[in-house]
Amino acid sequence: MASVISCGPCLYDEIHQNARKWCTSCEEGLCEDCEKNHKKTKTTRDHKLISIDDYRKIEDVPINITCSDHDKKFEWFCKSHDKALCVTCLPSEHKSCSDVIPIDVAATNARQSTAISDLQEAIELIFRNITHCINNRNTATKDIEKEEKDIRKIIQDTRRKINKHLDALEEKLIQTLVSASEKCKSNCNTFTRKFHSQQKTLIRLKDQVLKMKEFASDLQVFLGTRQIDKLVMSETESIKTAAKSMYDYKFNLVLYSDIQKLSNGLVKDFGKIQVAEPTSNLNIKEIKIEQAQIQQKIQPSRNVADVNLKLLTMVKMKREGDIRITGCSILANGHLLFANYNTTELLEYNEEGNCIGRIQVSANPYDITVLDSDRIAITYGSKRFFEIFNYHNSWVVKMIETGGNCWGLSQSNGKIYVRHNQDIGVFDKMGNKLSTLAASGKLYISSSKINIFCSNNSKNNVCCYDMSGQEVWKFHDDYVQHPLGVANDCSGNVFVVGGMSFNLLIIQHDGKTYKNLLNLNRNSIPRAVYYDKDKNTLLFCDQRGDNCALYKILYS
Repeated sequence: MASVISCGPCLYDEIHQNARKWCTSCEEGLCEDCEKNHKKTKTTRDHKLISIDDYRKIEDVPINITCSDHDKKFEWFCKSHDKALCVTCLPSEHKSCSDVIPIDVAATNARQSTAISDLQEAIELIFRNITHCINNRNTATKDIEKEEKDIRKIIQDTRRKINKHLDALEEKLIQTLVSASEKCKSNCNTFTRKFHSQQKTLIRLKDQVLKMKEFASDLQVFLGTRQIDKLVMSETESIKTAAKSMYDYKFNLVLYSDIQKLSNGLVKDFGKIQVAEPTSNLNIKEIKIEQAQIQQKIQPSRNVADVNLKLLTMVKMKREGDIRITGCSILANGHLLFANYNTTELLEYNEEGNCIGRIQVSANPYDITVLDSDRIAITYGSKRFFEIFNYHNSWVVKMIETGGNCWGLSQSNGKIYVRHNQDIGVFDKMGNKLSTLAASGKLYISSSKINIFCSNNSKNNVCCYDMSGQEVWKFHDDYVQHPLGVANDCSGNVFVVGGMSFNLLIIQHDGKTYKNLLNLNRNSIPRAVYYDKDKNTLLFCDQRGDNCALYKILYS
């Protein structure tokens, strides 16, 4: 039986009266008389009241409205740090923050925000991932049983061809097979039980979000969204970790040559059970939950006058065959990757600039960008398609035909942007087309959370567009001729390669000023640039591979 909820104001007067309504703002129950007074009082008449039955539906949703450090109610919200604050947090930790607002203002329309919709979508996606993992383990178990059955038949067929001396050896081998099979199935069942458990957790979170969205206050929804979001992200990381440690077991039977000597009774073993364990390579889909209801500051704006380059590594490009570098990237492990448009290979170098090897791809690669720790995206120029590619095992995750040439590309906000001749295609990280943006230029692009930057080599300008395709600014100066590769830092400043002015410059985020960072001799043809926002490093390369270098970006 559910516990009785007492009226808060009455309880203060040491009167025990059952509550009839619950105030989501005051976080206490109200009897019939106190409810009337609550509605009459100016400071509380706008509070949301719900029935006790409805309150019980959200009673167990884990939402903290008080500061865990100071045990005081949240009253402020810092947009810079995306953090709820109490009156003690504000002066002690966020005194210099300029965009602290009342928590009630931040939580306005939280129920209608995209954040809670994204959270629901994330839970649904994780639930589908778990179901995918369970189905994969069930299929693996069936495959194990089938292979076990096939090998049993081989063993038994072989057994029938030789004399009675094989009885003991046959049993010994079958026991080995059964032991290996049970061990593999046991591993599968362990993962299956884990995923079933996570399924239940996701069902509970999903139900809590639905109830929270329907019955909780805006403040509770606002805070609850972020707190449940952390649980969802934790479940995502757990699934990814589990998926990477799963194996598909491959059984094989090896018959020894000594089987010919069986008539002499000298063979001590019937054969050997081999179990291969290739990684399952499950495709765990990810979703980036963006807190769209609060505009967060990513990094303060930087003045390009304060930007300088510090050389870290000169790349010792191996001269094997024709080289025409058209794109470059910095992998998650720090390795440097170059697209050689004259071959069907990517060139991989370590952080010291030494060659590691070559990665075979589907066609002549034009540009590359890093999607995550395992995958990159590759365009193939006039081949009219691009690929999502797992560079760890040289596996094409997905080929996406676009119907047009695919040149430069970039990724941000969980989206891939691909430059066509006259526009930019927008895709999710699974290669599904989302939209098309009109933007001038032809070859190279770069993207941030709110803008896309395009170089237009035929008109000698660089343009900045918002995510709806509206031009924000256009930069044109004789100091940059035939602009090619572009990359942006976290402040929206844009690095641009001048293909015919033989230089590298940076344009300020407002498109009004610039600074020249690097001059090259006219024997080289500067081509591509890539900026690693996490490590604050810049990879620059020329077309022939003579001047390829990794730099640290310094801000004075």
